Amino acid sequence: MAIQISKCCAAVIVGLTCSAPVLAADDTPPDKAMGITGGGEAVGLVDLAPHELEGAVGDYDLRARIVGIAPGGAIHNHPHHGRPGIVRVTKGTVIEYRGETSRTLMVGDAWYENADTVHWFRNPSDTEDAEIWVVDLVPKEK
Repeated sequence: MAIQISKCCAAVIVGLTCSAPVLAADDTPPDKAMGITGGGEAVGLVDLAPHELEGAVGDYDLRARIVGIAPGGAIHNHPHHGRPGIVRVTKGTVIEYRGETSRTLMVGDAWYENADTVHWFRNPSDTEDAEIWVVDLVPKEK
């Protein structure tokens, strides 16, 4: 039994084959990492045991998000028991408040949020937005 290909199908196949990108020598993956800095250094390490997470690992998602804070804006006081995370300032300045203490965090500053963390933030600027990059473990929505 012979397979017949219409002229239209043949034209499409030839067109797709001829339009496929050709890899240049620089597009070949290297055998090992090159030109990388900081890749092996942890920004923070959060022990999950004190969080007493219920259920199985499959009951949680690892979430990454960018949170913007307008000039004069704030993030309300909140706990992290059961929601561990690692955060980094990517734009502007934020002030973090933990109980009676506060600290000013600038671009590049990072911290971890463990089971004992209860804090809130504000953007002290009157003109500049602030932004934080947040990665945290959260229960899956059911």
